Amino acid sequence: MKYEKFIIKNFKGIEHIEINLNRSPEANIYSLIGLNESGKTTILEAMNLFTPKNEGLNALDLPGATIEDYNNLIPISKRDNFNGTVSLEVDISVDDDDFKSINNFAKRRTIYKSLKKVNKLTYYKNYNFKDSKFVNLKSTWTGLSGKLLLTDTDFVRISGEPNTLISNFCKSLIPSILYFPNFLFDFPSKIYLKSEALEKEKDLKQEFYCELIQDILFSLDNDTNIKTHIIDRYEGSALDKNDSRNLDILLKKMNKKVTDTVFNAWNEIFKREIKDTEVLIKCDKDEKGIYLEFEIESTDGIYQINERSLGFRWFFTFLLFTQFRPFRKDSPKNVIFLFDEPASNLHSTAQKQLLKSFENLMTNCKIIYTTHSHHLINSNWLESTYVVKNEGLNLDKPEIYNSDATKISISTYRDFATNHPHNTAYFQPILDVLDYTPSNLEMIPNCIFIEGKNDFYALTYFNEIIFDKKYDLNLAPSTGSGNLDSLISLYMGWGKPFIILLDSDKAGNTQKERYIEKFGIFLEDKTFVLSDVDLVWDGFELEKIFFNEDLLSFQKSKFPNSDKYLKKQFNRAIQENLMSKISYEFNEQTNKNIDKLLNFIEVNINRIKKNR
Repeated sequence: MKYEKFIIKNFKGIEHIEINLNRSPEANIYSLIGLNESGKTTILEAMNLFTPKNEGLNALDLPGATIEDYNNLIPISKRDNFNGTVSLEVDISVDDDDFKSINNFAKRRTIYKSLKKVNKLTYYKNYNFKDSKFVNLKSTWTGLSGKLLLTDTDFVRISGEPNTLISNFCKSLIPSILYFPNFLFDFPSKIYLKSEALEKEKDLKQEFYCELIQDILFSLDNDTNIKTHIIDRYEGSALDKNDSRNLDILLKKMNKKVTDTVFNAWNEIFKREIKDTEVLIKCDKDEKGIYLEFEIESTDGIYQINERSLGFRWFFTFLLFTQFRPFRKDSPKNVIFLFDEPASNLHSTAQKQLLKSFENLMTNCKIIYTTHSHHLINSNWLESTYVVKNEGLNLDKPEIYNSDATKISISTYRDFATNHPHNTAYFQPILDVLDYTPSNLEMIPNCIFIEGKNDFYALTYFNEIIFDKKYDLNLAPSTGSGNLDSLISLYMGWGKPFIILLDSDKAGNTQKERYIEKFGIFLEDKTFVLSDVDLVWDGFELEKIFFNEDLLSFQKSKFPNSDKYLKKQFNRAIQENLMSKISYEFNEQTNKNIDKLLNFIEVNINRIKKNR
């Protein structure tokens, strides 16, 4: 099974939003961006509220991981007297294997002899309130119908009541949702495998870590389990040397597996090898029971996990929890990990490395994470990036928050940028990532000065991506046609070859004349406007040399809902394709025009180099 869509209504600041994971069906990583207090965390909390099993992270007592009081769900603007329902509606796809399992179970264990083929189930959780007080929770599901035993009737709808045989079986196939508000918690010094607390008091935290131990055993692929191969062997080791030896061998295999898994991932992420360091897993017993103890051994000693640095602890727990969880047998795949501002307290390099580590998680899981850091934005994932907006925020006066106006909405980045092109504060992290920077000027032996970064992106994109680096050019953008004075002075002083390319509009022609007048005849054969390349381009800005229909069609490749050409969106599409190295099939006339311009640039810069 896979999660397809979440519909959330009346949850805290959310009036009604839909999160459609099927919009980008091949995506495994989803980013939620927006201003502080825009509602990113609220969305994760709502998704986590659907957690279908108790095997989530509730046992770890992470602050914010659970909602202890359902009265806190009441919409912020309706707290005075809320008489309504906080609801979650979740669509879950059913593949052929899922349906076969459900159908076989129904035939064996229920009153139905066959089920009607379906490809989706829908689950509902409704939290009902009266006078702003929680009344009850009603859960239902829909989607299945079946033929009754001993009848020839048509298919009848199967009851959506919870805790029936077929309901519980379907629920067992639903993927887990694991919500991490943060990873800043203490890893236990001892994980008890057998204790009175586990057997009598149901210590959920220890049970959670026991499941982690079993996941590590599953990863060994040798059919070992905690009871038979650790507990029983430890208890028998005093009388049987074979038990003691076999337990030692198993613990060494666990040591190696955890060491390799964690530190290989660490080395790949940080591109520096941690040598002579390994994870030690020891088995012992105290007054509470039999336990395993994790330690880190390095050249400078043996340490508890919690004695290491903050960054190490963060990544160790992150890697331990995420790398072994997919090995769990007889457990649904397609787990969803929810991360709220991951690594926000770590330095920028660690954040960038975390982003890379997301790609290394196994493919049968999805990650949804919030961030306001451009270090945690990957331009290749913009199709699955969402912008979260809150009407209660005042962009002009961010310190003022109007709770009565609170209304959280969510849009794909494409839609938001199309419909709110001037609200760039909400997606500033993306713009920061797209702010592509060329090499330092002093490292460039020859240069073509152009008006601004948009021309730089466009010409670089065509040269590198469309024409596969056909021309050997060093482009340097300025901040406008009239701001090249300093660059010209530097290159003249250094004696380095350069040319200037400007638009052939009124501003470009004016500045061409001004530069020649200011710097003399030295610039006469080095300063050009677009009409010097082709007289037809007189009065043109760079985008004018594109075939007209290409402007909107290319823009729509990234902003499909746009209905007219907008310079900002067109240039963002250029930047994204350049960063992601994505090609596009332009009209032949566009390609000819850009090729003509790039060839003109290369011929003239080579002429200047030759005549130095």
